[in-house]
Amino acid sequence: MSKTSRIMVSTKRKRKKETVVLRDELPALQKGEVRIAVDKFGLSTNNVFYAQMGEAPLLKFFHVYPLEKHKDLVNVPAWGLGTIIESENPEFTVGERYRGFFHMTNVVQMKARRSSDGLVAIGGSRDKLNKAYNRFVRVSDGPTSPFTGVGSKPDLAMVAAPGALSGFVIYELLRMKNYYGGNSVVLTSASSKLSLATAVCLQEARANGTVKKVVGYTSIANAEFVQSTGLFDDVLTYDQNLSSNKELQFVMIDVAGDAAIFQRNKKHLKKALAVGGTHSNAKASTFTAFGPSGLAKMVSGMIAPKSIASWVDSKLNPKLEMFFAPSVMAVLMDKFGKEEFEKMGDAALNMFVVAAIDNGWITVVRGDEPEAVQASYERVFRGKLPPSEAVILSLTNAK
Repeated sequence: MSKTSRIMVSTKRKRKKETVVLRDELPALQKGEVRIAVDKFGLSTNNVFYAQMGEAPLLKFFHVYPLEKHKDLVNVPAWGLGTIIESENPEFTVGERYRGFFHMTNVVQMKARRSSDGLVAIGGSRDKLNKAYNRFVRVSDGPTSPFTGVGSKPDLAMVAAPGALSGFVIYELLRMKNYYGGNSVVLTSASSKLSLATAVCLQEARANGTVKKVVGYTSIANAEFVQSTGLFDDVLTYDQNLSSNKELQFVMIDVAGDAAIFQRNKKHLKKALAVGGTHSNAKASTFTAFGPSGLAKMVSGMIAPKSIASWVDSKLNPKLEMFFAPSVMAVLMDKFGKEEFEKMGDAALNMFVVAAIDNGWITVVRGDEPEAVQASYERVFRGKLPPSEAVILSLTNAK
């Protein structure tokens, strides 16, 4: 097996809004390894969270694709689609396609083993990371797959999948918990794909009265866009507070990650779930506002055996806690079965993509040069990417 030229857009460790283009060669494949061409990847507000929490305990996003020779630089993960182009592993053949946690590059290689739904990266620092980072799902070309075909819909499905699938899992969690005793839902960063997808899932509950109101928090600049979707009963800007109407008992899905929003409104909340960190300029992150019981639930959900995590979940009920998708997904897979859960997730993603494209909420924007990747990353990180755009990038043919 030969060496392969690699190009990466990496981020400065201490100035995460700035990027550098790196070029090198990957070594020849070793036994058990595969080489995957990163066909395309997406950038969204998720990447801001990955950059901000890159060294956070239990998360450690910067350790997924470490840069051993560049201590001042890091690789921020990005969700994407890739194709195996070389294999020294008899379990995998050239041409297989996968979606998962890549980064801003044209190629990756890793030691791997076959899983029930695709590929798991193993070995070295990978074994110390959260399992979700190492899981790559094989992409089906079947007619029901959100990723089948060409054009805007499969491209949006690829970039929106992390947010849309998290939105589906949040919705199922709310249903499973009977909305934590609340009757209304408020979503911060309402223009994000995660919040929009959650709001799409909530439309049936909104229509039948299970949820009295779906409220969206957003910036002044994005308020018109959020209103235009028709997914929210009320749209608030960040200088406003939730209604003091005692008939409305809110569950907050906090995608913005701005502690000030939670603190101002907590008297109106039955529950708040810390989900993301799209407000990179927040004075304090919501993730710093957990009380002892919230911290206990976070740690148990991320690292404790399932039986212990379930016991802790039943005993503790903090007003603010972390939403950790992998642990909730494990519960839902036990409830519905893995195959049915995945079908439900694909259906939810399809529902969001069809609504977003057919209603003209989102337009897919593409780029295929390092400079385009750098410019898109800066726009996302500085909050300059309009919610009406989905960015799809590729370095496959970059010089």
